[in-house]
Amino acid sequence: MTRGLHLAVVALAAAPLLLVCLVVVVRMGGTAFPAVAVWAVGVALLELVLWRTIGRPQRELLEGLGVTSSSEAGTKVRELEREAAEDRAERERTAVLVEDLSSGLGEGLVVVDNDLKIRLINRVALRFSGVEQVRTGAHLLELFREPEGVEAFQSAAGGGRPEPILISNPRGLWEVRAFPVRGGGAVGLLSEVSLIRRAAEFRRRFVQDLSHELRSPLTVLRTTVEAMEDELPAEWTEMLVRQVERVDRLASELSELATIESGQVDLELGEVAPAEVVREVLADFRPEAARLDVDLRCEVEEDLRCWCDRRGLYRVLSNLVDNAVKYNRPGGWVRVRGRSHGGSAALEVSDSGEGIPASELQAVLQRFYRVDRARTPGRGGLGLGLAIVKHLVQVMGGTLALDSREGVGTTVTLGFPREAPPGAARPASESQP
Repeated sequence: MTRGLHLAVVALAAAPLLLVCLVVVVRMGGTAFPAVAVWAVGVALLELVLWRTIGRPQRELLEGLGVTSSSEAGTKVRELEREAAEDRAERERTAVLVEDLSSGLGEGLVVVDNDLKIRLINRVALRFSGVEQVRTGAHLLELFREPEGVEAFQSAAGGGRPEPILISNPRGLWEVRAFPVRGGGAVGLLSEVSLIRRAAEFRRRFVQDLSHELRSPLTVLRTTVEAMEDELPAEWTEMLVRQVERVDRLASELSELATIESGQVDLELGEVAPAEVVREVLADFRPEAARLDVDLRCEVEEDLRCWCDRRGLYRVLSNLVDNAVKYNRPGGWVRVRGRSHGGSAALEVSDSGEGIPASELQAVLQRFYRVDRARTPGRGGLGLGLAIVKHLVQVMGGTLALDSREGVGTTVTLGFPREAPPGAARPASESQP
């Protein structure tokens, strides 16, 4: 409604009052002009008050809608209603999708807001808590009875990234991981790890028992072959000895890998001079390298130091140099370099060998995986060497990177801290003044 139209409506509504005033004035013998003037001033003041009080919400509504008339406002409101209905339908579809996804997860899922009020929970999380239902909007304390679980969610809701924690309850052993949500709150994943750990422990014990039980029959076989050496052709004896040694080595490496994976390997972490270890390793392989016409090179800084286990480093480098020599070519070379790289000590074992196809780079670090045997006839290993290297480097707190080009060579880069990590126990000889 325009201002002029609004004034006309107010004047029309006040017309009876003007008529009354004129009648009173005429009866009293006065003139009509003062009455009309007073009426006009009153109508103007009344219109001004009404325009500012009653008309303001309407004007603000029209301005907010971006229209100038009531008819345009009606059209705009209908458009907004349609968009709101579409948004509600989309939110409902999203809610159904989230519910389906959370129900299909093998892990428990809990989503809370900043006040730790539960917004979403799936069935696995309910099984964790041992209840059949937790209403949306309930506090996290209705799900968690353990303070450390609530503290993890509280830290994540505040923007932190707490470390995973383990919670044991009558339903099993659970790992709880909480993460912050950008819009506020936190999301938590609850994984039952007791079954996984039991399976891993069963596998480790089985491998260790198997490797142990193989030792006795292998010893008998070796003794028998040696006793029959004069009665069998030389090539048969060599073949039998070679196969017995192969199975014996397999049993030893299986036992070693199981021990490393279980975390039960005996490590003495301390400051190590890699140059000394590298020279020892290369000295052990020089006869074999000379037989295969492979040159061994040591390029390790003498003053380089790293934090690791000396025997573990020797084992790792032995496996890598063994592979580098075994899969090399006549006239080739193997180079071990060592240098400082920031806060780490980097050790590189490079060779000029046959290399590894790009498609198999990651697979060669898995147990029992061997590169195509047709490419290396008669030289295939057991497929456990690099797996042992990978796990042994990890338990010593180091890193491993593998780079190879087929027909060019392979480079394995090891990284170890140059100094003891914060909180690490130093050897007694170093801790004494």
